[in-house]
Amino acid sequence: MISRRILRQLFVFGLVGITATVTHYLVALFCHEGLKINLYVCNLIGYSSAVAVSFFGHGRYTFQITLSQDIFRRFVVVSVATFLASEGMLAALENSMQLSHRISLAVVVLTIPVITFLLNKMWVFRHPVQ
Repeated sequence: MISRRILRQLFVFGLVGITATVTHYLVALFCHEGLKINLYVCNLIGYSSAVAVSFFGHGRYTFQITLSQDIFRRFVVVSVATFLASEGMLAALENSMQLSHRISLAVVVLTIPVITFLLNKMWVFRHPVQ
């Protein structure tokens, strides 16, 4: 049985993730349409904004831990690693297994958040042993 604490963390993890995604989109859109900056630069700015929202949101609300530079470094490692894993998984599913892009994307968007949650819970935002 899944504990209430884990269910709460999963729910908040989803809310923070949605907030970060919307932040990424809106910041990138504003930079490109409002400030007339190159779209790829804007995407990087939007992604960086989303990483900040995720880091602070998950630290404070999802896992309720005091944040530090060490935690931030681990968070960046997980963010980059899971992004690269999602790209690799997508390529493998679509090319090697010859699944349609819709199925491939569905597998990726259902799998990577679970992996990200587990890595964040067990490594990035783990509570220090006292």
